[in-house]
Amino acid sequence: MMNDAARLIIRGFEILIVACLAIMGLLVFGNVVLRYAFNSGIAISEELSRLLFVWLIFMGAVLASARRIHIGFDTLQQAVGPRARRALVVFTGALILAGCAIFIVGGWRQTVINLGNTYPVLGISYAWLYGTALVFGVALIFPVCNNIRRALIGIDDGLTENLADRIEGLAERIEDDAAKGDGK
Repeated sequence: MMNDAARLIIRGFEILIVACLAIMGLLVFGNVVLRYAFNSGIAISEELSRLLFVWLIFMGAVLASARRIHIGFDTLQQAVGPRARRALVVFTGALILAGCAIFIVGGWRQTVINLGNTYPVLGISYAWLYGTALVFGVALIFPVCNNIRRALIGIDDGLTENLADRIEGLAERIEDDAAKGDGK
């Protein structure tokens, strides 16, 4: 169960991801049209699109982890019992938290190193690029700790949601909605 603060943060990530994708699409499409039709272009298009893409990827990874829909290799998990599955969740969570520490330390160091370096066209610091690692490392801690907590108290013993179960649940929901629509 997510609390209201977690839902708000996840919703914020969703909004930022959509905004990044929309801005990237508009910039790239606009730049293509201007280049071919008017032999001109949007100067900041390439740099800003690249920067937004990096932010989009890292925020999407946090969002996928929070929803437990990230890519996971769960063959071993499916072959063992519930207690061993919970132990695997805790073990992999610990490994991911170690990775988060690496992202935080490395992201911080790269951000500080690149504070004085600026994008040639955008004119903003490269710290905006390397800061994504820092934000990612900190943000990923929360869903990972939540997964570990859920495994330890026995709420859930899965690393990721089972895709087949999700598809089946969605299909049932669509059928139910269709049946309700037919009965009106």
